[in-house]
Amino acid sequence: MISLSALKAKRGPMCEWCKAEKAIHRHHCLIHGMKGHPELDDERNLMLVGQRCHIDEGLVNNYFVRVWFWAEQLKRYPDLREWYAGLPLKSKEYFD
Repeated sequence: MISLSALKAKRGPMCEWCKAEKAIHRHHCLIHGMKGHPELDDERNLMLVGQRCHIDEGLVNNYFVRVWFWAEQLKRYPDLREWYAGLPLKSKEYFD
């Protein structure tokens, strides 16, 4: 898994959702992390978030945020669709 500091170096120090507080967590946004599935720790699935958005209010745990994040990640990672389609999971949401 990419480190928090390396992800911040690529995307900046602020929460990607509210842009008002410093990012202190990596949130598995598109698909939540699961034991036995290290492929979900890929940076294409990770969102930088602050304490309030991630834990205190749980603002980033909904479908609307996943759809928004999908669009943002497509700009960063042109291979996002291929990565997502190749995940060995039985059930997946689609965001396009």
